[in-house]
Amino acid sequence: MPSSDFDNIPFVVGQLQRLQPQSVLDVRIGFGKWGFLVREYLEAWEGRCTPDLWQLRIEGIEIWEAYRNPGWGIYYNHVHIGDAREIVSRLGNFDVGVCCDVIEHMNKSDGKELVSQILRVCKTLILTTPISFWEQLDSAQENKYEQHLSLWAPSDFDGYSGEIMELGSTYGAVLQPGRTGGKPTVRRRLDHIGVRPLAKAVLRRLFLKARGRV
Repeated sequence: MPSSDFDNIPFVVGQLQRLQPQSVLDVRIGFGKWGFLVREYLEAWEGRCTPDLWQLRIEGIEIWEAYRNPGWGIYYNHVHIGDAREIVSRLGNFDVGVCCDVIEHMNKSDGKELVSQILRVCKTLILTTPISFWEQLDSAQENKYEQHLSLWAPSDFDGYSGEIMELGSTYGAVLQPGRTGGKPTVRRRLDHIGVRPLAKAVLRRLFLKARGRV
């Protein structure tokens, strides 16, 4: 399936808006959703709504060319076909790399190699991967690269700096090259809400329920 969990969208777009990159590398673009969303939220929001006004450089990599569709040619400056591990180092430097729901389709050693290569050419990597493992056999029947091969945990990203968050059924990570022995900060599922506001909301609901108002 050339897509990813919809829970990833607010996280990834929010990070892109925070970082305001001038160049983006989208690894394993699939349908091409991130190219479109980069153009919408980093270009159209600035009033640059047509390709002749666009300023950002967006390049993509996809191993399965059968996913090609008209959006690739509209939203990306260039799409490279092949194994990302053989292509990334040839593309120059980028402000941000996007690699969403990709590394679970690789064994751990290959996935770690890909993350390392991306962070050699990108200042920051926005990455997502599922929290739990399941086989994706339906899509893998026509595209072997869609099969799930590995399950990742926050500890797999030790050695990088940044932050890892639980987003529904996936982890969302913002990684930068780190010092030896470093590790990203991990925020669990409800940390972004905060215990105090959550407890306050629960108590208020119990109070209203006792008053017969909910």
